[in-house]
Amino acid sequence: VATVDKFQGQQNDFILLSLVRTRFVGHLRDVRRLIVAMSRARLGLYVFCRRSLFEQCYELQPTFRLLLQRPDQLGLTLDEPTTFTDRHVGDTGTMHLVSGIQEMDSIVNFRMHQLYQ
Repeated sequence: VATVDKFQGQQNDFILLSLVRTRFVGHLRDVRRLIVAMSRARLGLYVFCRRSLFEQCYELQPTFRLLLQRPDQLGLTLDEPTTFTDRHVGDTGTMHLVSGIQEMDSIVNFRMHQLYQ
């Protein structure tokens, strides 16, 4: 876990950017911080925020326009039995979009039940 400022010059496969406790856009109006926040993920960037707050910020509109072209739900490939896969990165398989926390809970419980059977 790190702040945007401390993550300068680093990368990771997946980045979870949490802006859920943000009431004001604040420091992300600084384009340099925005670039660091949005460019450090190699395979996946997940942004958790109040979409309406950030859509209306003039400085962030070009970036959020790009983000909003992507699904705004978590997508899972349910037919992979393990975390190891031989498929290519661009071959996502059958994608299942999770509708909410209750569905995610059901999927996790079902998978755990399958694992221990």
